[in-house]
Amino acid sequence: MNKKELYHFLPSLVFLIVLGILALLLFFGPDKDYSVNEKRYLAERPEISVSNILKGKTQEELEEFTADQIPGRDFFVGVNAYWNLATGRNAAQSIYHGKDGYLINAPKPYNEEVFTNNLTRFDQFAQSLGIPADIIMVPSTGYLMENELPAFHGEYDDDMLYEKAGEILHHTKLIDVRDALKEGIAEGGQVCYRTDHHLTSLGNYLLYRAYQIDQGRAYLSRDAYQVTATDGFYGTTWSGSGYWFTKPDTVEVWDSGIQTKVTLRDGSADPIYSDSLYFPKHLEEIDKYPVFLDGNHSLVNISNPSAEEGSVLVIRDSYAHCFSTFLAANYQSIYLVDLRYYRDDLTKFVSEHRVDKILYLYGVDNLVSDTNSAWLK
Repeated sequence: MNKKELYHFLPSLVFLIVLGILALLLFFGPDKDYSVNEKRYLAERPEISVSNILKGKTQEELEEFTADQIPGRDFFVGVNAYWNLATGRNAAQSIYHGKDGYLINAPKPYNEEVFTNNLTRFDQFAQSLGIPADIIMVPSTGYLMENELPAFHGEYDDDMLYEKAGEILHHTKLIDVRDALKEGIAEGGQVCYRTDHHLTSLGNYLLYRAYQIDQGRAYLSRDAYQVTATDGFYGTTWSGSGYWFTKPDTVEVWDSGIQTKVTLRDGSADPIYSDSLYFPKHLEEIDKYPVFLDGNHSLVNISNPSAEEGSVLVIRDSYAHCFSTFLAANYQSIYLVDLRYYRDDLTKFVSEHRVDKILYLYGVDNLVSDTNSAWLK
């Protein structure tokens, strides 16, 4: 083979060598259990058997294993994300690369059946208990931060969902927080994280203030809090995007100095007790959002005996974590129930605990996709 022929086959040869090295590292190297960047557990090495091969299970698991465990996965995910951005396919992605470093979830497809079922179950549950109930639907980041979206993007259904909710709910009051949040943005405040789908501490304070005003109750002023800021927060939209070079967010803990007792429960596991609403150990991690109430738990009880108001049952998703740290200043007992994990009889729970009111608090994206309201009895 002369030099000319060698140069002709060189790219293919290099490609095969690289592919071979990756294959050797994949099948003989150590497996990774967890992706720090993507914040999820990775597929395990498949169990190979004749039965699994015949069922096609081995092939599916092998494909998932290869995709998750391939050496340099984070590098390839990032290259793919930035290539799509450079070639004009930003709007085709599930996470938009917006202006000013905002990474924003694309609109969730509107599932009328799921949305209607969720709100109907909430409404019927409140009616069956005979307890006053409210609902806060947290608008999506894309809806609130429309000016940060790329030129071509999908339409967000938040306004339509609010209108539909008003038609569905008969025993539950819908608290409209859209204007309160938009006013905060217009005043120059950062209401939404740039790398996460949740509201910032400022955004949650505005929710808390809007809720208290709607209830005709007092609320703490902004100067009542000591604010501690921690840099280096990368949230859920960053971890799902592949845009690894995005500037991180700052997490703010707004501490009013109130004395509380917090109990975290998960099924039959031993409860966790804390004297604080905040769990600073999480500030040392990439995902710092669990600093608020230690992240996801099936049942959380916040006790503040010195508060002036009674008790509230908050049926919620993760949008309530930070929000509840503000609400704790006003209520003697807050019971937070996450239907994604809570499997006990909630009607029985209410009968055994004094509950003065119910608050449903969900992001609109979850209301059109999550079906765990079926666990309400």
